[in-house]
Amino acid sequence: MYFIAHRGWTRSHPDNTLAAFAAAWAAGMAGFETDIRVDRDGQAILFHDRTAANGALVSELSQQELSEIQGYAVPSLADALAAFPQAFWNLELKSADSLPATRTVLANLAQPFHGLISSFHHPLILTLARETRLPCALLLANAPVRTIGLFTMLATVPRAVGLVFDYEIASAAQISELSRNQVPCWLYGVQHPSEYAAVLGWPLAGLISDQTEQLPGLSPRPA
Repeated sequence: MYFIAHRGWTRSHPDNTLAAFAAAWAAGMAGFETDIRVDRDGQAILFHDRTAANGALVSELSQQELSEIQGYAVPSLADALAAFPQAFWNLELKSADSLPATRTVLANLAQPFHGLISSFHHPLILTLARETRLPCALLLANAPVRTIGLFTMLATVPRAVGLVFDYEIASAAQISELSRNQVPCWLYGVQHPSEYAAVLGWPLAGLISDQTEQLPGLSPRPA
């Protein structure tokens, strides 16, 4: 099971920054979940919200302008992947226009991409899964989630596509059924120690977490 830091180590650093990723990596996390948007120049950048702190649309700002507004360096996807080549990356596509920019970055990597590309925009992921061999997953946050419907949708793609569940709509029984059918499942949104204790026994491919202290066996990497 991969332990993935949600937007990096955000308790002491702005989320989706190189500093946040470095702190999570030092803590022993296997990788990071991050959010992909496109700036005014068509570049894939790491930023969660659709608007900047001053209300301006991210898509109408350059990377430098966005960084100045936020008060910290907003990284490009290319720079982040280059800074942590051994990390497992969960790249969440926040908008339709982020797909071409992300594909361009991944096509130019010196080594195969190590990670997962996910989105709430399911057509984006299904298209990506049909056209490439990149690892893909659908993000799920709304109940009810019917297994038969998931299998029907996944059957439209001639290879395995994963599922990333919000904890509040997930169940051990459904995760187990999907796992038996070779569908890799991920989980996010776990908060309480009792929840962690339960889900660590589920057959998950990975857990996206904000709380490293709840993860067993995690130890800091040597400096």
